[in-house]
Amino acid sequence: MLLGLGTQVKGHNERRFSVKFESPGPKLREAVLAMRAIWDCWQNGTRLNFKGRFYRFDLMTPFFDPGPIEHPKIPVYIAGVNQYMCRVAGEVCDGLHVHPFNSAKYLREYVHPAVEEGLRASGRTRADFTYTTASFVVVGDTEEERAAQRQSVKQQIAFYASTRTYVPVLAAHGWQDLTPHLHRKSVEGDWKGMADLVTDEMLDTYAVTGTYDTIAARLRERYAGLLDRTAFYQPYQHGLDDPRLPRLIKEFNG
Repeated sequence: MLLGLGTQVKGHNERRFSVKFESPGPKLREAVLAMRAIWDCWQNGTRLNFKGRFYRFDLMTPFFDPGPIEHPKIPVYIAGVNQYMCRVAGEVCDGLHVHPFNSAKYLREYVHPAVEEGLRASGRTRADFTYTTASFVVVGDTEEERAAQRQSVKQQIAFYASTRTYVPVLAAHGWQDLTPHLHRKSVEGDWKGMADLVTDEMLDTYAVTGTYDTIAARLRERYAGLLDRTAFYQPYQHGLDDPRLPRLIKEFNG
């Protein structure tokens, strides 16, 4: 089991989930520490005495203590985009789920240095940490297949790039001025118009294109040394009964 946690953005917290949005980074960091304190209590009988800024846990009666489990070292990954959250991942987590809206340059120059800072603070190294994501891909054996997916992926990129949270991903390439234009179109409900603002250069930067025979190699080439695990962002778009998928999966596992 891998436990994945993320904060989501302000609009979704307040308007989709109807919860208060406060100090997302510090609060998530503390939640991970609190959770581990609870697990330590259950696993080792350690007295529960966690007192933080946001959470307090200091009562654990035997009735609510499930006791130890066979595999207590549960890896915790958090999702992160900005440098603070990446540092938190390096400091208190086992891995970072990089947002699918990413590029090799953003990972190399923005994400990795922040994670390394967190790792140093915790006395750990890169060997103790996992980078994972789900990648935007344009995959097809014909130009017709790839053309249909290009437009779909441009819409995905435009959707994320319209939110200020993801400006660092654009800023790594000098495209940060695109966000206000995309945001305005999102407010207007012009989803097609948003996709039209994403250029082919942007598509090639944030997505990997190939045939079913070449896409695995191209993903490895793009993310060598930057990611440990990846997947297709929307695998259902490729047809789960497609006979080309088993061969592709085998190549990834090779």
